[in-house]
Amino acid sequence: MFLESGTSLKISQTLHGIFISFDRAVVEEFTFGENRVVSVGPIEGQRVSGWDGSEFIAETMGEKGAVLAERWSLAEGGDVLVRDISVIEKDELRLSTRQVFDRQ
Repeated sequence: MFLESGTSLKISQTLHGIFISFDRAVVEEFTFGENRVVSVGPIEGQRVSGWDGSEFIAETMGEKGAVLAERWSLAEGGDVLVRDISVIEKDELRLSTRQVFDRQ
């Protein structure tokens, strides 16, 4: 299971997906409606993603069954990007955190 983070983001959107650059170093690609295997080095996971109303949701299941769930949404009239992150392993919540990014 892998989880990227950073203090500054750059988001680019195409007709088919979004690209999120964390601190200008790591780029995460999310394809709208995807259901595919993603990998970072030797680590692989099955990812599904898509829109649920105004939230973009990506869920990645690791080889041992843990699920990384990310929910991206806008707040404060679109000036704030919120990323809710949770990791669930064996039906137990192992991590729950929120990142808030202000527009600059």
